[in-house]
Amino acid sequence: MSIGVLVNDGQRVGAFGRYLAEILRGEGLTDQEVVTVAAGLPELDRYDAVVLTRMNPTAAQVAALVSYVDGGGRLIAIRPSILLATALGLTPHLSMTDRAYVRPLTEHRVSAGVPHEPIQTHVPADNYSANLPGGAEVVAELYGNATTGTAFPAALTFPRGSGQVVVFTYDLPHAVSRIRHGDPDRIGGRALGNGLQNRTQDLLIGYADPTCWHLPQADIHAMLLGNAVNAVAAAPQPRWWYYPAPALKSIIVLDSDDDWSRPEAFDALIEAVESFGGHITIYLMLNPSHRTIATPELVEKWRARGHSFGIHHNPYDETYGGADEEEILDRVIRAELTDFRANYGDTVPVTNRNHCIAWSGYVEPAKIYAEVGVDMDLNTVSNGTAWLQYLNGSGRPLRFVDSDGTVIDCFQQLTSAYDDLSVVDRLSGNPAGEAAATRRQMEERLTRYFSPLSMLSHPVSFHSYSREYQTRCWTAARELGIPIWSAFEWAEFVRARDDARIVDARWDGSRWTARIEGRSPQGSLTLMLPVLAKSATVDGSAVDVHRQQAFGYDYTQLVIPVGAERSSHEVSVDV
Repeated sequence: MSIGVLVNDGQRVGAFGRYLAEILRGEGLTDQEVVTVAAGLPELDRYDAVVLTRMNPTAAQVAALVSYVDGGGRLIAIRPSILLATALGLTPHLSMTDRAYVRPLTEHRVSAGVPHEPIQTHVPADNYSANLPGGAEVVAELYGNATTGTAFPAALTFPRGSGQVVVFTYDLPHAVSRIRHGDPDRIGGRALGNGLQNRTQDLLIGYADPTCWHLPQADIHAMLLGNAVNAVAAAPQPRWWYYPAPALKSIIVLDSDDDWSRPEAFDALIEAVESFGGHITIYLMLNPSHRTIATPELVEKWRARGHSFGIHHNPYDETYGGADEEEILDRVIRAELTDFRANYGDTVPVTNRNHCIAWSGYVEPAKIYAEVGVDMDLNTVSNGTAWLQYLNGSGRPLRFVDSDGTVIDCFQQLTSAYDDLSVVDRLSGNPAGEAAATRRQMEERLTRYFSPLSMLSHPVSFHSYSREYQTRCWTAARELGIPIWSAFEWAEFVRARDDARIVDARWDGSRWTARIEGRSPQGSLTLMLPVLAKSATVDGSAVDVHRQQAFGYDYTQLVIPVGAERSSHEVSVDV
């Protein structure tokens, strides 16, 4: 009982198949099996639903897939080949909408609970004629741009035989990768007018449609995929809530760049965060010519109060002679990691943010972080006119993926609000107005998208001009019931949630049972099922059931008590 994700790594068209599995995992759907089908299809009937990622199946595989559906199987096909699409009953138009936009419709359950504005894909979509299979319902339609519709579906669902089919006419995981990471052809370019600096934003500014920045476009694609699983699966599919407890629906993820701040500035920021019951992660300047004032003794004192420390890698130090960060960032990261471990404890920082958010290549720093053990990167920032918006189309963490579809074991987390030299006038001139705008972002994430809001505050900025803005924001968060977590705390929970497993899940039509294996630095995980339960037990003892509506579906939530060490628990849910 699980989701079968079928991939074919050997085909160029199927490069992003494994990234689709990551998108499902990001949505909490970890009860899945990724199967390579180059040598043949697995036994499909053992899955509650099968997701066929983009590939060119053989004629024999197409026949087997159609037979599976006709016999009651549940299939989600991602940009199916013409051979498969035709066999399923679709009529290809033999054309495509290139760089398609997708507009979810209000009329279908898969799409009713998500925003209904056009969102980008950056990739082509296949066009199908209006001669759709009997009983077909369009979930989303293709647009040629943000305002111009077409007559073609972007996603549709239809019955076939005793089974059910969902078709996405575009390569959804490839679209998510481009929305989150930008255009690999822009590597080395400058979109922000920042001299020698390369940033992830250079891959996005001018590529991401600014009329769509207010939408978490990548997350909406993921929501549609998760809802499609709910719509067709033969049994309720369990998923992990985004946070450890049902009452949590968003958090502030807070970190800070040292930027050679004085001790009194560190103290002011740390004490203010503590007054709101939160913690902060601070990245230290370790460059050769101008080192942080945060000595090992000071860092140990602050760590004892629950705060955490990483490295603010600086490839712009004058000792590097003005070398391009493309050439030296790798060397700087490795050298400063050795320095950090020698002076601040033999540990690898859990998260990272570089000085001036320096970047190189497409996802090259993320590869280094994955290699050395950094779990999360926060160098993607909504700069300039993208302030407080979803520049990379996401409020949620998800692993990086390279331009060839290789998944990288480091999570990307967007930062939407910050204080630095570029926003001095904005934050000092109108702190109340900017805090009110930030509060609206919190409310949206709390009630609609359930994503965190990542914020940055430099000690020197907080001490000199941004205190009013930051404290107004944190006051709003407290009023809304949104806690402040350090970046380390968030990354550690994200990693634990991703590692949790649902084993031997069974469904008899009225009772769902499974074994849960996992851990959590926050003391719990929250399990969700898209059913309304009467009661539930964990290890034979009755537990409270909670209700949550997310993206158009009603869920039962229950808390699984797990600690820092991995443990196993038996769960049952009666409907």
